[in-house]
Amino acid sequence: MKSVQSILKTYWGYDTFRPQQLSVINAVLEKKDTLALLPTGAGKSLCFQVPTIYEDGICLVISPLIALMQDQVKDLQSKSIPAIALGGQLSEEAQAEVIAAAIRGKYKFIYCSPEKLAQKSFQESLAQIKITLFAIDEAHCISQWGYDFRPPYRKLDILKTLFPKVPVLAMTASAIPVVQEDIIKQLAFKNATIITDTFLRPNLKYSIQKVPVKLQALRSILNELKGAAIIYCNTRSNVTQLAELLKAYGYPVGEYHAGMPIEARKLVQSNWMQDITPIVVCTSAFGMGINKGNVRAVIHFDIPGSLEQYYQEAGRAGRDGNFAEATLIYQQNDWDYWIQLQEKKYPTIEVIKKIFQDLADFVQLPIGMGEKQQFIFDFETFCLVFKLDKIIARNALSWIQQEGHIRFSESAFTPSMVQVLGDRYTIESFQEAQPKAGIVLQTLLRTYGGILDSPHFINERLLAELLQRDVPFVIQNLQLLSMHGIISFEQKQNQPVVQFLWNRSSANFMKIDFDHYQLMKKAFIERIQQFIGYLQGQPPICRSIYLAKYFGEKGSKPCGICDICTSTKD
Repeated sequence: MKSVQSILKTYWGYDTFRPQQLSVINAVLEKKDTLALLPTGAGKSLCFQVPTIYEDGICLVISPLIALMQDQVKDLQSKSIPAIALGGQLSEEAQAEVIAAAIRGKYKFIYCSPEKLAQKSFQESLAQIKITLFAIDEAHCISQWGYDFRPPYRKLDILKTLFPKVPVLAMTASAIPVVQEDIIKQLAFKNATIITDTFLRPNLKYSIQKVPVKLQALRSILNELKGAAIIYCNTRSNVTQLAELLKAYGYPVGEYHAGMPIEARKLVQSNWMQDITPIVVCTSAFGMGINKGNVRAVIHFDIPGSLEQYYQEAGRAGRDGNFAEATLIYQQNDWDYWIQLQEKKYPTIEVIKKIFQDLADFVQLPIGMGEKQQFIFDFETFCLVFKLDKIIARNALSWIQQEGHIRFSESAFTPSMVQVLGDRYTIESFQEAQPKAGIVLQTLLRTYGGILDSPHFINERLLAELLQRDVPFVIQNLQLLSMHGIISFEQKQNQPVVQFLWNRSSANFMKIDFDHYQLMKKAFIERIQQFIGYLQGQPPICRSIYLAKYFGEKGSKPCGICDICTSTKD
């Protein structure tokens, strides 16, 4: 007779479970709705994979990340465990075939996004499948108090409505107490079982370095490196610039961000996993769900957005249990920029109302009209026309969307991206041979400084105005430049639109839940203050204790190895 231990040994080759894994598995097998708070690298996926294999039926896994779904599906399939991900890579016909096969019991695991689960037709299909467990990955996305709130996750309470007898396992590595409470509330857990492991990592040295020159500090770390490293930057352009700089110094470096073609990303990840290029410079798009033991250093070259993000990314170091370091390097101008970003996160109510008025003027929508109407919306042009700070405008529009007044298409805030690939000689030769496209290229070079060195988001409408031509002319010539290898051109996938959900009211009478806004802003400010305290070492307590307290853990002992602990030793 099979047991969970024999399943672990047969499929994963381990003799014993990690701390708290067995507790979560037993709770799931006892049909309890469970919130599992397990740190990065604690093996959360086994907590739903093992009990599903043990029982009859299918586990539906809800995840926000397509790449993570595909990685887990590939891993399960390599073990001859039938699994599949439902997403954009499958046609409607192919997805219908998957559902039909699932009804026949072909699969053990089906992965999908929260958006997919919200579809009525999909919910009706699930009712015909023998589901033994719902597993929600990255459950902190459910809470509006969390650092990575995603509105589609708010609708997951439908699971308890439609399938009241099927247990739900919600998993996260980074949820502060208020977020934990909100997850339980939003998922409609009546008698939640909460299982948590310690947030302390005794083998991981946390340190913060404020330096005059970041590159010098980074090279000092890399010169002592005895394994693999991850270097996090906040933007794609920062990733590219730093990767090229490190390559010029002779370091074996790969770069990774969401703007790269998927095949290029897979190659970078594969080379890193095999230690062909043991150092990867990346955005937060890299590292989720990756199991690599010999990561000796995680370096934040930019200040991340929150303590939760920092803790989760830092935790990718030292998964083999051996000594590793998590270092955040910053200089004064990074600090100034980061503070400015936080100040722009919550625009005032007056600014939000003004930007709603600007939006209505931009699409020329009169008061009293517009319900369910869609309008083409170019964010870059909108900001140019009304002279708006892009960060403030985006946050204001996001808030207006959360309040239920408008809805943006996914492409609304994602402009096209261009990088110049040709050298100056190639560019000059091309301009002589193709003068029309050459004029577009020259305008591109004059308009976007630094585009010769790194990728840049562009605005086709702005280029058209500067050239006194139409947008199709610009796009056609950008495509021609791309075909000849002069530039790389990632065009918007579809036309960005905004939909007004109600007839437009006057901005002065626009409905905003002011109390809710104030609570959200207060919680955000408190989180920022906590992060500032951590960065500045105030109060000067052990980094591990500071992090553990932040996540609600009490009674922690000093790690003895972080920069605070070592600086206070006699």
